Amino acid sequence: MKTTIVIPSYWGRSWKEPIDPVDDVYDHPTPIDEEGTLKRALESFQQVQNRNFRIVIVGAATNPQFQESCQTKIEDIIENSQLKIPINLFSYKEGEVVKRNLEEKGYSNLLHFISFKGYSNIRNACIIAAILTDADIAVFFDDDEIIADPEFINKAHDFMGEEVNGKKVVGKAGYYIRPEADTYKIPPQHDWIWAEWDGTAAMNEAFRIIESTPRLKLTPFAFGGNMVIHSDLFTKVAFDPNIRRGEDIDYLFNAKMFGYDFLLDNELFIKHLPPKGRNPSWQGFRENIFRFVYSRQKLIAQKPMKGMRIVEAEELDPYPGVFLKDDLHDRIYKTSVLLALDYLSKKDEEGFKKALENIGIAKYEAKPEYNPFEWYLNYNQEWRELAAVLSSSPCFRLFD
Repeated sequence: MKTTIVIPSYWGRSWKEPIDPVDDVYDHPTPIDEEGTLKRALESFQQVQNRNFRIVIVGAATNPQFQESCQTKIEDIIENSQLKIPINLFSYKEGEVVKRNLEEKGYSNLLHFISFKGYSNIRNACIIAAILTDADIAVFFDDDEIIADPEFINKAHDFMGEEVNGKKVVGKAGYYIRPEADTYKIPPQHDWIWAEWDGTAAMNEAFRIIESTPRLKLTPFAFGGNMVIHSDLFTKVAFDPNIRRGEDIDYLFNAKMFGYDFLLDNELFIKHLPPKGRNPSWQGFRENIFRFVYSRQKLIAQKPMKGMRIVEAEELDPYPGVFLKDDLHDRIYKTSVLLALDYLSKKDEEGFKKALENIGIAKYEAKPEYNPFEWYLNYNQEWRELAAVLSSSPCFRLFD
């Protein structure tokens, strides 16, 4: 199978500068004046036994003022890489080439798909990179990870395109080994601030399937940094750009709506070594509010459609299903109050105010004014058109 490893790499403001509220919010973008983790991630591929693949790095900046620097930094890392594997960059310059070719062929309506802003758009850019390299499968990897198993590529290939229990395997989810120990389990959350939220407990409960047999089994979760997607799926289903984070699990939900299931592969793992983030707690929680409120609205808005199925929240239990139920707003309210009290105890007036603002945001801003299910169906129909166009013409083969 022709395989492309796609690696998004986020670059942003120096730690010497204060956070700018206009910057796109990512968990831990590399400061533009530092080397970051991308070189380490690439070097880790030296140990893989199967080298029959190529790598495409998808570069994204948190602010337009860093776009040129982002492009240059990644180009330098690629040029100086000692990895004897084809490595290409798909970022702002390459995106403009694709846009120009689309426009010349009369597909101006599809230009909006070429975007490097926001997690979901960047994941879609990863798929576009896979299509541009004529890949049969795309292996999603993040630049804050390293290969921890020489058999990783072979295991990523295992079962893909084959039938398991009467269904073709088109989507697999792997898992992360934590930085502090050789385990996937998240340390229990005992901080009173998160007593009414406690996503850690729900995630650890979901992770129990990693220990169980058989090797492949139906999963309610997927990690964007360790996913394997067959072209039969990624040319049919797009990431929803209205999801601000958690785009990986939302993709699993979208795939389910179209009848495609993700399977957890309990032998497919990587080592996750995320750098320290700088986003305050109220902001990280706010991103989760937008994420889960939107996902719940899309789930509620489903209706019977030809070639689709209705996905129930219980199918996504214990995680993320726990945050897609009727008590979501109650959880948000209580957690926002607890977070605000914590800021108050630290005499952080700004944090206190921002935490309480999350209550109103959950009720008035996070809930879309449009029907998210219908919106996504229209968007995804255009995505299928884009995939067909990019696959059909040699002018879109940017890489040797």
